[in-house]
Amino acid sequence: MTKLLSANFLRLWKNKTFWVSAIICVASGVLAPLGEFRAVVSMNGRVTDLGELGNLALLEVFFGYASFIGILAGAFISLFLGTEYSDGTIRNKVMAGHSRVAIYFANLIVGFTASLVCMAAYMASCLAVGAPLLGWFSKPASLILTTIFGSALMLAAFCAIFTFVTMNVSRKSTSVVICLLGVFIMLFLAIYLYARLDEPEFIQDYSFSVGGEILPMEPEPNPQYLRGMERKVYQFIFDLLPTGQSIQYNGLIFTDPVRLMVMSLALFVGFSGAGAALFRRKDLK
Repeated sequence: MTKLLSANFLRLWKNKTFWVSAIICVASGVLAPLGEFRAVVSMNGRVTDLGELGNLALLEVFFGYASFIGILAGAFISLFLGTEYSDGTIRNKVMAGHSRVAIYFANLIVGFTASLVCMAAYMASCLAVGAPLLGWFSKPASLILTTIFGSALMLAAFCAIFTFVTMNVSRKSTSVVICLLGVFIMLFLAIYLYARLDEPEFIQDYSFSVGGEILPMEPEPNPQYLRGMERKVYQFIFDLLPTGQSIQYNGLIFTDPVRLMVMSLALFVGFSGAGAALFRRKDLK
């Protein structure tokens, strides 16, 4: 395993896709607080003293990586690991005496590490630019650390899914399509689930009086509001999907972080175990 990891990381530092992904994260981490600062300044008019703005909540953009890190991980892992099939590297590793399980988990570790580096690159650049402009965090440190740890587990679940696909699909182009198409399908599903869960229980309508005054009417039940078991099922799927978790971490709208972490761990263990088991039986010829 040590030799496999050493070879993987040596190849990682020379990989262009990894560096492009890291640069994208750094650029996003710089542009996000700049955009937030410009938006707040434009809403508050001309500001000559940054102190006039007070604390602009760095948290508005600090966890922005959660919204796109899964897409980057899908692209990187499918390309980086898929190259091992196209170049015949996996076959050579097996012939050199390395076990398939060791090869699988060495690839999973390097994919997760590379994704964590990209995540850290966003946070470091966002903090370096955002703290002077937007002020420090306005929430407790426990919430910040919980969100960072939870989003790292979310990223681990993403990486386990992408490694499962890439290591068991021999054609690199096919694995890239499956990973990217899959993450977008999960994202659209999560957005739909969030929209349904966010429906208000009652609808407030308004009417005009004879004098033109706007008067509130009696609230009516919203037929789109989810109730009972249906709501629990929607919430469960939303919490289980890594993309659903990314929406919650990005907006700091989660209510049960332990539940999200347990689900991420379950996905990571499930896909890692199943992926390694399938790879052991895969025909590499």
